[in-house]
Amino acid sequence: MTREPQPAGQMKTEDMIILGGGLAGLAASAFSGAPIYEAGETPGGVACSDEADGFVFDRGIHILQTTNPFILNLLGKLGVEFERHRRNAFIYSHKTYTPYPFQINTAGLPFGLRARCVRDFCRRDVTARPANYEQWIYRNLGKGFGDTFLIPYSEKFWTVAPRLMTFEWAGSRVPQPSLSQVVRGALWSRNTPIGSNAEFLYPSGPAGFGAIAQALAGRCGTIHTGHRACLLNAGKRQVWFGNGVGVRYDTLINTIPLPELIGICEDAPEYVRAAAAKLRANSILVVNLGIDRPNLSDRHWVHFPEKDISFFRISFPNNFSTAVVPQGTSSVSAEVAYSESCPIDTTTIVDHVIEDLIRVGVLSRRERIVIKTTCNISRAYCIYDWQRKEGARPVLAWLKSVGIVSGGRYGLWAYFWSDQAILSGKKAAERVLARSMLSAG
Repeated sequence: MTREPQPAGQMKTEDMIILGGGLAGLAASAFSGAPIYEAGETPGGVACSDEADGFVFDRGIHILQTTNPFILNLLGKLGVEFERHRRNAFIYSHKTYTPYPFQINTAGLPFGLRARCVRDFCRRDVTARPANYEQWIYRNLGKGFGDTFLIPYSEKFWTVAPRLMTFEWAGSRVPQPSLSQVVRGALWSRNTPIGSNAEFLYPSGPAGFGAIAQALAGRCGTIHTGHRACLLNAGKRQVWFGNGVGVRYDTLINTIPLPELIGICEDAPEYVRAAAAKLRANSILVVNLGIDRPNLSDRHWVHFPEKDISFFRISFPNNFSTAVVPQGTSSVSAEVAYSESCPIDTTTIVDHVIEDLIRVGVLSRRERIVIKTTCNISRAYCIYDWQRKEGARPVLAWLKSVGIVSGGRYGLWAYFWSDQAILSGKKAAERVLARSMLSAG
C-alpha cells in the first residue's frame, strides 16, 4: 500500500483518538474526552439530518424506540426535547394499505390470502429448529405471512434471500403475535400497538433526528471533521488522513466500518484481510421530496414488499415533527436498497420513485414538488449472512491484539438501533479508560 508524502510537521501525538463521528464515536468521546476524527463535514454519520430550503431530511428513517432510563436521562440532560408518537405505520400489499404489523392486520386483503395466513399460522411447527432466517419466519409466523410479506420484504430490504441469512438479530425486530391477535386482525382492521416501536420518540425541534448527534457533539472532546483516514499502521500506532494530517496515538477507538479500517491498515495480516472481505452490507439511496401543500399524509411510514415498486419504505418527515418543513408544505422520503447483486440506475431512480409514489396513491400528477434531493448511504445495514461471524470474529480479535477497541454498528458489524450505538460507544470508552487505569496502576 502506498500513500502520498505527508507534509513535514503534520504528525501530532494523542493519548487516545476515535475514528468516526457517528453516534457511537460521539458517545465514546463524550465519556472519554478523546478527540474524534470524522471523514464528513459534520458529525453524526447516518444519524445526521440534512437541510435544503427549509426542509430537513434524516438519512433514512430514524426514531428513538428505547425505554432505557440511562439513554433517556442522558439525552434529557443534554437538552434534547422529544415528541412522543403512537406509531401510525402501514404495509402496501395487493394494492391495499394494511396497518403494521401485517401479521395482525390482514382484514383488508383478499379472503383466500387471509385464510391461508391464519391457517399456516395455526399449523406452524413451533418446535422446529430453524437453520436460517427463512425457516425462522416459517416457524414463528407460518408460510402464509412469510411468503406474502416477510420474505419478499426481506429480500428487497437486505438484497439477500432470507435462506442465506442467520436470525439471531430478529427476535425483537419482528413482531410475534398471539393466535387471538392474528384471528382478530383477519376479521377486522385494528391498528394494534404491538412491537418495539408501537410508541416512539422523535426530537421536537427543527434539527430532525440529527438533534441527538448535535447534543452529543456538545459534550465531546475536539471533533476534527474533514479527516478521512487513508492509512493506518497498527504496530506503529500511527494513522494518516487524506488532508495530510498524521496522528501518533496510544489508544484508538474505531467506529468506522471494519472493511474500511482493514482496507487502510498496511500491516493487517492476510487472514484478517480475507476475513474483512467477507463482511457485507446493503446500501440505501434515499430520495427526498418537498411538496407544496400541507397534509400529504397522516402516516409515519409505509413498507412496500412487492418487487415492482422501487422503494422498500417511505416516510413522511413532517409527521415526526412539523418543525422540519416550511409552513404549509409536506415532505416524503423514499428508501431504495441496492448492492452489487441488486444494482440501481442512479440516473433514473428519482423519476422512477416519483412515478411509483403516484402509482401507489401518495402523490398525484398535479402535485408541485419544490425540492428533490438524494442521500446515498453506501453502507447502511450490516448483513447477517453466514459469513458475518466468520468475518467479524478474526477481525475483531486481531484489532484487540493490536490495542484497537471497536464500537458501534460498523465497528462491531452489528444491527444496532441508535440507543444501542450510543451505549456501545460508551462501553468502548469505558474499556479503554479501565485499561489505562490498570496500566497506570
